[in-house]
Order: sequence, then structure tokens, then C-alpha cells
Amino acid sequence: MKRTLMNRREFVKSAAVTAGFFGFSGLTAFTPRHSFASTATFDLAAEASPKILVDGTELTVWQFRDLNGFGPGQLSAGMVIREGEPVDITLYNDLDRPVDFRIPGVLTDSLPIAPGSSHMYSFTAPPAGTYLFHDSVNGDLGRAMGLAGPMVVTPAEGGNHLFTDGPAFDRQYTLVLHELDDRVNRAVASSGDFDMENYEPNYFFVNGLSYPNTIADDETQIAMNVGERVALRFVNAGLIINPMHFHGYHVEVATRNRQVETAVIDKDTVLVDIDECVDVILPCKQPGTYPLHTHYVPGVTANGVYVNPYGGALLVMRAA
Repeated sequence: MKRTLMNRREFVKSAAVTAGFFGFSGLTAFTPRHSFASTATFDLAAEASPKILVDGTELTVWQFRDLNGFGPGQLSAGMVIREGEPVDITLYNDLDRPVDFRIPGVLTDSLPIAPGSSHMYSFTAPPAGTYLFHDSVNGDLGRAMGLAGPMVVTPAEGGNHLFTDGPAFDRQYTLVLHELDDRVNRAVASSGDFDMENYEPNYFFVNGLSYPNTIADDETQIAMNVGERVALRFVNAGLIINPMHFHGYHVEVATRNRQVETAVIDKDTVLVDIDECVDVILPCKQPGTYPLHTHYVPGVTANGVYVNPYGGALLVMRAA
């Protein structure tokens, strides 16, 4: 399929309602929940799960679920490990079709796991940075249904740096960007398949949440103080490009897929490509409450409609 920005079918017709103002309260954060030990162990299940969307629509999604923890926001899995430590991940396949588990740049060659079976993946934690894990057996369909998540690797020596001798920060947030096309979920539920050439998403999320539901979750809020440097780890787990736009602040792009940016320029919009992890530093220079959102216009709607008064991949930054 052609992966690019796209217009939702008849978007203009369905998005006739406009909003007069924003109401703000937060942004998704992800703090480590893994106690570093001799070996980092994770038990994940690939499974189907019901999901209620911001407009009340209920669909079945697929997910990797951490049997002993959870991910940022409403995500069911996310890993935080330390550079150089041994890692064991056991994946149980509770879906009706084979799956696998890949981490680009780390785990790239794995055999499919049959339904009802499990497999353990073992590796040494790679260099510090932000990574994406996903299923590759089901291709774009697996991604559209939700089989993806974040992995954060901290420097071996610890400390608040993106990587050894890299940019320092005072606090950090992991922001997983994803979307869905409800026709895909309905087709999979009824017939088991969908032609991904026709993929046109109409619901949009950060860490599994759409505005205004970001307000209701303790982790869906960027809280910061003037003078702090805040690390934002964007992870594109979906199938469209996300141009993330900041109001009130400029950010410095530090890395793209762990590759250091050599020319650091202040930006108010950061492009997060498909399969890309982008780490930025936000210097907090003024107090206030400001939005952070995708500049892909349908991305701040729910099924092409502005709700509450907005929806989708809309977050908030609040500085004291």
C-alpha cells in the first residue's frame, strides 16, 4: 500500500462542524516500571480486545498486552530497559492467526508463532534510545489493528540523558502515535481480512487515547516548569505520517531512529515518519497551557467530526 498522508473519505462533508475554542489539560507520559536486574523479563500476549472510541463507537482491536504491567496512557504494553542488559521476552499468541515480534534494529529475524503457542525472544539491550516493536507476519493489517508498542532504552550509566553524553533532560514523556480505520476492524471481526490498499484512517490516538480522553488519564499530561528541558519521545506505530505541531514552544530534534541530528534547529513542527522514532528536547521558556497536535487536519477529529470540541491526536502542555 502507499503509506502517506491522506484525506478521509468525504472528510469535508462530515467535518462541517467547527469549534470556537480549545479546552486543555494534559499529555501522555511514560515512566519506567521495570526494576533493573540481571535479566529484564517480559511476558506479553498478542490478543484481541474491545476498545471504546471517543465518540462511543466500540470496535475490536489487536494488542500486545504486558501480563505483569502496562504501557503509557491506555496502551497495554511498553518496555523500559537499560543499555547492555540481557532481555527475555515471552510472547503468547492468543489470536486466531500467526504473529511474531520484531524490533527494527534489534530483533529482525523471527519465526511466526502459531495460534495457541508461545516463544521466548532473548537479546542484549541495544544502545540507548527510543524503539518501536511490532508484528511483521500480518504486515500493514497487524499495524492497523494495533500490534505495536514502544521500547525505551536508557543509558548504561543511568542519568537523565537521551544517550551517553547526549542531551540532558529534567523529565520525559513517551508519545506513541497511532490511528485506525473502523472498516478494517469491522472487516476483520466479520471476515478476517481487509484490502489495505483501501486503508483510510478515521480515528487518531496518542498512547491509545483521543482528546478529550487525554484529560482523564493521569499520564496524559505534560506538566513542566519554566527553565526545565523536557524530552519527548515520539513513536509512530501507525501507517500515516504525523507532522506534530507545537503551540507556545519550539523544540530541538535530537535523534531520528537513534541517529543524532547534526544540525539542531528550533522547530515548531516535527515530522514523524512511518516506522520512525523521533526524540526531541523542549526547553520550557514560558508558563501557560498550550496544545500539541498533528497538523494532519483529520487527525484532530473523530470519524471526520470535531467533537468536544476536537478529538484525535490532540495533546496539551502545561507549564508553571
